[in-house]
Amino acid sequence: MKKYLILLGLFTSLSANAALLKSYDFDGGLTDTLSNGSDLIASGGTVTGGRYDFTDNQGLKLTSALANTSDYAIEIKMQVNDSVGGFNKVIDFSELASDTGLYILSGKLNFFGAGGNVGSLTLNTDFTVGLARSGGNLELFLNGTSLWSGADSTGHGISASNILNFFEDDNATNQNESFAGSVDFIRIHDDASTFGSVIAPPNAVPVPAALFMFAPALLGFLGLRRKTQA
Repeated sequence: MKKYLILLGLFTSLSANAALLKSYDFDGGLTDTLSNGSDLIASGGTVTGGRYDFTDNQGLKLTSALANTSDYAIEIKMQVNDSVGGFNKVIDFSELASDTGLYILSGKLNFFGAGGNVGSLTLNTDFTVGLARSGGNLELFLNGTSLWSGADSTGHGISASNILNFFEDDNATNQNESFAGSVDFIRIHDDASTFGSVIAPPNAVPVPAALFMFAPALLGFLGLRRKTQA
């Protein structure tokens, strides 16, 4: 009986895990590889070789971006190709109307209006930046490692319209805080626990679902083994 409970607990915990919700991998376009989200909208830039390349104030817009605008995680694999000096806006939450959001500031990650200024980024080299919001707190990640967390007491990390803009600077600074770069993927998660998830090939059976499919056979085997040993 104990083995049955352990197995059932394993299946239940796997099915309850947080999920990777949307993945934009730029393999031929601006669509969500997982077919869960709306297409990205580009203001210039090009998609080629599985990447999106942009220069100053070219960027991407995503509508209906988050399942929960207060609790989410965003993961971006990207590089900067001109300069990591000064402020360079990465994610805007206010439809380009406010000077808050996630920035690269002098080669470090900074959520202007909340805090941060952590990490060390190298020009022309891929890095993965992560931003998570949970329980009113923001957390910054670099290459899968959490570097900073702090309270978002003013709600700067919440998009009232559920629209995110990537790489294009806001109008509050006359769009002077932008940069040239390249992006390998943009991914939207429930929380940071699935950062680094590998995208399954089309029509692949998710791991929890596969375990549920084989669960009856596995439980039956354990039952037969127990009966034989009795």
